[in-house]
Amino acid sequence: MDETDAMLPGWIVYVAALISFAGVVPYLRSTLSGEALPHRVTWVLWMFIPLVTFAVQRHVGVGIQSVMTLAFAIGPLLILIASFAARRGSWAITRFDWLCAAISVAGLVFYVVTRRGNIAIGVLVAADLFAAIPTVRKSFLAPESEDWTVFVAGLVSAVLTLLTVTDWNFATVAFSACVAVTDLVQVILVRFRLGPRMSGPVVAVARTE
Repeated sequence: MDETDAMLPGWIVYVAALISFAGVVPYLRSTLSGEALPHRVTWVLWMFIPLVTFAVQRHVGVGIQSVMTLAFAIGPLLILIASFAARRGSWAITRFDWLCAAISVAGLVFYVVTRRGNIAIGVLVAADLFAAIPTVRKSFLAPESEDWTVFVAGLVSAVLTLLTVTDWNFATVAFSACVAVTDLVQVILVRFRLGPRMSGPVVAVARTE
């Protein structure tokens, strides 16, 4: 698409990154105290996929918005470290988790071989959405096992980043848009306990799923 005037200046991306990191802090505390039980497979993928996407974005010429993609990788890394420190979290790896990981690696390999950045980013965005499913499922069944603040921060950060875009092309906006949608779903499920409201009292779901 043609370049347009952004609604916000580019430096707002750094503010968005700080908001993202600030949102991770309550989740870290909840993880360390045992209140939040992160699904480690999801968070590993949420760390790995943005890192690969960041590398592809830099090679295809995405500007300051790629900083936010890198920030989206650092937050999950901190949460993973906290889960190991607290010895809380799940490594319940399913075939679906392996599929998500394979899609992520496929996106990287595809880009290395073909240098077609948009297609590689599209594959990575799809992988990120698939990777969210185990945590989304857990948030629906047992919202008390998650902390919604980290997802609010991610949502705000993604939206702010999108508002700094001047060149609305797929490589620049796809990943932030994906994060915004995923985090919005998570906020709704965790903050408003949508699953229990829809299904009535939930029998003790395995919090270690």
